[in-house]
Amino acid sequence: MKKITKKIVFIPLAVIFIIIAFVILMNSVILPWYVEAPEFRVPNLIGKSKTEAVKILVSLKLNPIIEGPKYDENVPKDHVIYCRPHANTLVKEGRRIYLYISGGEPLVKMPTLVGKTLRDAKITVERNGLIIGEIEKVRSEFAAGTVIEQTPEANENIAKGSVVDMKVSVGPKIGMIRVPNLIGKSLRKGERLLRNNSLFIRKVNYQISPNLLPNTIFDQLPSEGRLVNVGDSIDVWVTKSKVE
Repeated sequence: MKKITKKIVFIPLAVIFIIIAFVILMNSVILPWYVEAPEFRVPNLIGKSKTEAVKILVSLKLNPIIEGPKYDENVPKDHVIYCRPHANTLVKEGRRIYLYISGGEPLVKMPTLVGKTLRDAKITVERNGLIIGEIEKVRSEFAAGTVIEQTPEANENIAKGSVVDMKVSVGPKIGMIRVPNLIGKSLRKGERLLRNNSLFIRKVNYQISPNLLPNTIFDQLPSEGRLVNVGDSIDVWVTKSKVE
């Protein structure tokens, strides 16, 4: 019982002692330091370069914190666009001063031009405040007048007024043809379709299939839509009945 009584008495006394010590520390050390710490008025930093603004704050023993970028075409890039606390605010030594830095003109996301007609691509470029640059015409498997390459690439963040270059298809070279779709057709119909397009079957690969009728084409190489020379041959994979 005596030990329990001593603990009951000791714990409250210890708590009281800690509280008293904390109060003395606040009154004699922390509060006097805070009250007596030098005060400064925040200088007007709006429009100054980031480097200059930081130097000024450090010289006043204030703590610059860089934030941003915030985009504003009226404030040059890497210059202070906003400051918190505001200019002329009284602050203590060591106070954090937040500097919001301009990123210059607002950025725009580069639109997707590949696959568009040249006319549509030009309209898209101009609507986004961009400038049409070099347009190179190249042969490709895409239809004539289709954009097949762009610089900068789609979804890249760029400044307004940036130049956009494009490569535009003039279509395939003379003597080329697109491979028709043979899948699902019978071998006989596939051969006829190829002949009508001046193409031929080179190799027939047979494979057992429980789901398709015999002599049904289920794969081809080159695939549908690929450009090949007139007179080229196509490989096909064809079903056959299960061997008894």
